[in-house]
Amino acid sequence: MFGDLCVKGINKAHAIDVILEHLEAKQSDTIAFGDAKIDIPMLEYCEVGVAMGNGGPEILAMADFVTDDVESDGRYKAFDKLGLLQ
Repeated sequence: MFGDLCVKGINKAHAIDVILEHLEAKQSDTIAFGDAKIDIPMLEYCEVGVAMGNGGPEILAMADFVTDDVESDGRYKAFDKLGLLQ
């Protein structure tokens, strides 16, 4: 059994926003990967939101696209689809 805890009003999307500001980077250059309901704000915030194949129905429904699960090299396949591999 596992779970996630966070401070009210602070989530992964907020954390990415703080990092982008620190790096002076653009939101339009972001990609998020998630598999749980808690990841939805992050996927909504980033330019591209990728749901892992083992994700729950809520995240699978809202993601820009769904890749395979981690055990089936889902991240690698998504990186390839996004043209991030050379």
